[in-house]
Amino acid sequence: MTQTLNLASIYAPVTSGMESVPGIIRDILKTPNRRIEDVVRYFLSRNGKLLRPALVFLGGGLARSLSAGAPVPAEREETAELHLAAATEIFHAATLIHDDIIDSAPIRRGLPSLHVKWGPQTAVLAGDYFHDRAVVTIFRYGNDRIIPLFLKTAGEICEGEMQELGEKNNINLTEEIHFEILRKKTASLLACALQTGALVWGMDEARAEALGRYGNYFGMAFQITDDRLDFTGRENELGKTLGSDLGEGVYTLPVIRCLASADRDKVVRILHARNHGKRFSMLKTLLQKNGALEYALEKAKGFVSRAKAELEGFPESPFKTSLLGLADYVIRRER
Repeated sequence: MTQTLNLASIYAPVTSGMESVPGIIRDILKTPNRRIEDVVRYFLSRNGKLLRPALVFLGGGLARSLSAGAPVPAEREETAELHLAAATEIFHAATLIHDDIIDSAPIRRGLPSLHVKWGPQTAVLAGDYFHDRAVVTIFRYGNDRIIPLFLKTAGEICEGEMQELGEKNNINLTEEIHFEILRKKTASLLACALQTGALVWGMDEARAEALGRYGNYFGMAFQITDDRLDFTGRENELGKTLGSDLGEGVYTLPVIRCLASADRDKVVRILHARNHGKRFSMLKTLLQKNGALEYALEKAKGFVSRAKAELEGFPESPFKTSLLGLADYVIRRER
């Protein structure tokens, strides 16, 4: 697995479902409203990693592998799984659209953000439309375990967003609070996606909870890596503006770590500098010298180890192998 550790090889056991997702997403978002249709087409013109649908399918695959040989009324579950995978991605898209407005992010997936191209009013309503379509689909295809899980997750994401807003420009932000924000804002939906696929196929509560813990640890590693790439990555590969979090006063783990070190006074002076462009390059240099970027990488590796440990109770299967590989991939990626 390590020699071919890429999304294509990791997604291989769920290729069929993944290939169906873009079409289902378009069907769910279809509308006679020309303006909304234009916005939807524009946003979907650049695909993301489709990580959340992949997690739905991998969770479903794990559940099926536990009951191999047992008769399963597959058609209903397969239809539900496909639509819930698409709905999870649509809900994620809604959060991205609203995030870009809140953070004044100019670029998303290498294109001008919706609020830049159409203005904030249209972007807010587009995000609301995506959210509405996702919720309708989840209520239609979810069951009495999936729907409460999704509603809980949606609330946590909002709490995380609000908490992050309240901590902007806080030079005393602690790792503990920062990790709480990451868990709510990012990790919770990844955990929800993985559990959703498993719950479609009736996975028992103990194993479903283990998958939830995997998703949370994996999500923490994913976001910490993303924040590290904000200082080490390339803008054309990431498809977003580097240093955008810093510009909005959102301090990520490398900055928080550096603020807790002997270099705190230097960091504070840089953060209060008026020249934003120079501020970013100066901070990047300091984070590299200070070891804060390496510290963030080690934290991400720690979360990956904890995620993989949650899969020990599952029998060997291609789906388990993919989840183990996905955990490794998340800290090696460059985009």
